[in-house]
Amino acid sequence: MRKKYAGSILAAGLSLALLGIAPPLVQAVAAPIAATASTPVTQTSVYGIQLGMTAAQVEQILGQPARKDPSTTGVEWWIYNRDLNHYIQVGIQNAKVVTMFTNGANARVKGMGIGSTTAELQKAWGAPPSSLAITPTLKINGNTLGHPSYSLNNQIVTFSIDQLGGGKIAGIRLSTPDYFSSIAIGLMYPISYTRLPAQPVLTEQQRQAAALASERENFDLLNITRARANLPLLAWDEKVATVARAHSQDMAKNNYFNHTSQTTGSPFDRLKHAGILYGYAGENIAYGQLDGVEAHMGWMNSAGHRKNLLEPHYKQVGVGISYKDGRAYYTQNFVSKM
Repeated sequence: MRKKYAGSILAAGLSLALLGIAPPLVQAVAAPIAATASTPVTQTSVYGIQLGMTAAQVEQILGQPARKDPSTTGVEWWIYNRDLNHYIQVGIQNAKVVTMFTNGANARVKGMGIGSTTAELQKAWGAPPSSLAITPTLKINGNTLGHPSYSLNNQIVTFSIDQLGGGKIAGIRLSTPDYFSSIAIGLMYPISYTRLPAQPVLTEQQRQAAALASERENFDLLNITRARANLPLLAWDEKVATVARAHSQDMAKNNYFNHTSQTTGSPFDRLKHAGILYGYAGENIAYGQLDGVEAHMGWMNSAGHRKNLLEPHYKQVGVGISYKDGRAYYTQNFVSKM
């Protein structure tokens, strides 16, 4: 019997500015809720990297990654962030590439790249099929131009769309069908299945390591977005990240989703308690997204969160992630320190 599943996500944003000695202005945002001969020539390449390549081939083409990040999805993300215009995360599993994500300005897949419109995508690739078979035992439903996936030469290409920025491609994720089937729920597609793929079983230590890695990935994507908008890049602030991390842990432990905690108060209370003095401050929170990539893309498609992400006054940021029952709580705190 074929079963169905539909996921959901939550997000909320809050910002505050202190201008001289004027009273604080507070805005609360409602929750919306080069290839080698052994690589098949039919595979799509991003910066010379193709699905199915070995880890050694990736290193030969791109060199050593800046980081090797653990994840909760069974891949080790090789992070190439030294040139933000060529940013790419390469997902390695069993010494081979099974997925990759890029929002680097120079990335292109079959003529489509960052900044291409959904109208151009539909003209070139056709409308995404509303129901798309991924493997013989799983298909996704609700596949639209808002977050389209396509099957191309036995690989799944998923586009993140900046809906508030003119309906333009803002990120590209390529996956093998088997790997995609394991993350489809996390990507918030309703699915139909006869058998679900096995999920990694992680220790608490492994989950915490993955959370710290996802925080940094979310930070990378934030600065890429700011660079593209000609805004100053933000500096990572570990003290601010500690505040953000504690709030995510508090939400996970006490099973709530809100900027205000019964024990620690508002975001601004938490920053003050940590001894952080600021002229401007803001907070984004989210729950349920697959990873730091999806949390960032979700925030970009919500006006209040987007405002925080692109606020020119902010100078520092910290991100904190905590998992409960396999789902993540995200907190992103922005400040301009005094």
